[in-house]
Amino acid sequence: MNTTITKLFVLLLVCGFTISCNKDSFTDPNDPIYGGGDTVVPEEDFKGLVLNVDATDKVEIHPEIFGVNNDWRQIPDGTFNNFANTLSGINSTVVRYPGGWESEFYAWTSNTTPGWDKTPAAPGASVSTLKNNINNYSIVLPTVAAMNTSLGSSQWNSAIAKLKVTAEKAIIESNIQNGIVEIGNEWWLQFAGGGSRSQKLDKYVNVAMNLAEFIDQKFPNHKFKLLINGDYTHPEEFTTMKNKFTKAYSIIDGVALHTYTGYNTSTHNIAELETRIKACANNFNPDKKFIYLSEWMPSRDYNDRALYMEAANIIPDIIQIYARSSADAAAFWPPINTSVPGLGLTNWNYTVVYPVGQILGELSDSYKGYALKTTSNKFHVAAALNDSKRMVIFVTGGKESSAKVGIKVKGFVINSIESVERFVPADYTETNKAAPYKSEFSSARLLKDDQVVLEVNREGDYQIYKIVLKGIEM
Repeated sequence: MNTTITKLFVLLLVCGFTISCNKDSFTDPNDPIYGGGDTVVPEEDFKGLVLNVDATDKVEIHPEIFGVNNDWRQIPDGTFNNFANTLSGINSTVVRYPGGWESEFYAWTSNTTPGWDKTPAAPGASVSTLKNNINNYSIVLPTVAAMNTSLGSSQWNSAIAKLKVTAEKAIIESNIQNGIVEIGNEWWLQFAGGGSRSQKLDKYVNVAMNLAEFIDQKFPNHKFKLLINGDYTHPEEFTTMKNKFTKAYSIIDGVALHTYTGYNTSTHNIAELETRIKACANNFNPDKKFIYLSEWMPSRDYNDRALYMEAANIIPDIIQIYARSSADAAAFWPPINTSVPGLGLTNWNYTVVYPVGQILGELSDSYKGYALKTTSNKFHVAAALNDSKRMVIFVTGGKESSAKVGIKVKGFVINSIESVERFVPADYTETNKAAPYKSEFSSARLLKDDQVVLEVNREGDYQIYKIVLKGIEM
């Protein structure tokens, strides 16, 4: 049975159970939610730009990709409960603790960071505060004590012993159970006591092997995922690490990557993001490839200094790639705007959620089920099949000129456009303004060939459209 006949058969079957099943009147054109836009028009009426969504190619979306980093230095213990409430409001699914660089100095029993030159006047959230406010979290084990010494020296041996003690305390104090445990941070590639990159890699592997072996001995029945950390822009280094893992290789469940990315960079380009994420996991162990993107953001330096609503336009594209990469979890950084102004999810006292936080919350709430294959063309598109009868599509306008866009859907018969919503800058004349975006009802047209047409950026740049379609999966 060819595709056309199959689609007609499904459509007739649906009509048999639907009152007034007429493709020209699936929704009320007078309903204000559509702005009169859910009108079926002949296919030949549209000659514009086309984006593609393929529901026959789908990958399961793991909810924990909507996680957030803690920032122990910037978020005091006394206000952490307010921060946690804000995270709940934007549907955050996991918190990385204590955070990034502070994890290398964190003392798990005293809630201090001895030896760290950025220790704050007021300590960040203690592990007990974390557990009282957050149900799902990951932890980071330090490596710096050994990484800053010479491999095989007496100082090295002493440092490894110290790291084992800290690792045991961290696992016990955090009560991590079936969560995620990272061995170190990517920082060791930048400094780590000096030396060549290959020497740093060798030292890190030795630290990771020793800690993995120790953790397996101390917690033989553990259910948490134990991960190594590395540079996602160099997938070949994960092959090197694999070859250097002469013990405890099978104890490692996968990789943790810091996927800072953007459109305007030769080293961290979004175009290569999916391929690199998959390669890192496969290169280390194709049989055990849990993927945790434990620090990420649309970096200012890689995106022409995109901030606030401009940066929010990049988020759906990145999340689409993470889901299509089969990432198991991810944690956005920075959580608050103090750390990186323009890219934080919320302001310093968590009373304002900025555009990056707004769109991440929107995606966590509605980008569920399966990530569908998409093809962008000037504008970017992310799509999820919530279930066999509901699809959600996000289209980001960026700084492109206004244009009519056709979204051609394959493998899903569209019965109706359930809703069209758009998120727009607080001020079109200042798209990098430190202000939440606005949400508006909008409209779209439905063509007879399962294509949805709308106009993007008509009123100004950096619009984000969310389109919800009802129908039936082929």
